[in-house]
Amino acid sequence: MKRWICLGLVCATSVVLAAQEVELGCKRLRVVLDERLSPEVVESEWGSGNPRSEASATLELVGCAGEVLDRFPLETPLARLDPVPVRGAPHPTYLVSTDLTVEAGSYNGPLTIPVQVVRDHLQAAVARSADKRIEPIRLTLTGKSAWKRIANGRVDDLLLVSCQPAGRGFVTSYRRFHPSAQGWRVKLRTLEGLWESDGKFPERNRFP
Repeated sequence: MKRWICLGLVCATSVVLAAQEVELGCKRLRVVLDERLSPEVVESEWGSGNPRSEASATLELVGCAGEVLDRFPLETPLARLDPVPVRGAPHPTYLVSTDLTVEAGSYNGPLTIPVQVVRDHLQAAVARSADKRIEPIRLTLTGKSAWKRIANGRVDDLLLVSCQPAGRGFVTSYRRFHPSAQGWRVKLRTLEGLWESDGKFPERNRFP
């Protein structure tokens, strides 16, 4: 898993801490944590599954004059912002992760979503399939799922493998999320069989 890169500390108010931020021209995108958390705590507690009493983190878009233009609530107190934008996305897009790990369970762990900046608003990116179905892009890292960002020419594809029970066995799904100027597209392939994240990430030709 990619290590968290802390880009700076900015005190937002007396009760919050801006733990990570990236510059968008004169604007900024930042993760704001509960004041009881620090970047060091996020790093050390990530993936531990320990119960948390702090308030959930927030992603904020800050304007050129320092005003908050929009807020995007996150699901847990522990959150990370990947400072590298997703290439080829129709709007400036960054990967934001929250830690949903619990002490037990094969289907719990960090969740990453692409968040895009659209006309000074923050939106979770969604993808459209060939049959026009809309699917939220939710990249999970659990005992039975994993994902990767890979270069595909001049854009970045997001590959997600996930395994679920089916009847008396398991099926494994291979998703490819591909950005374009017209929006995100998703392709899906499902095969019988078990896959677990303690094994090798599937070869790229497994993904459609």
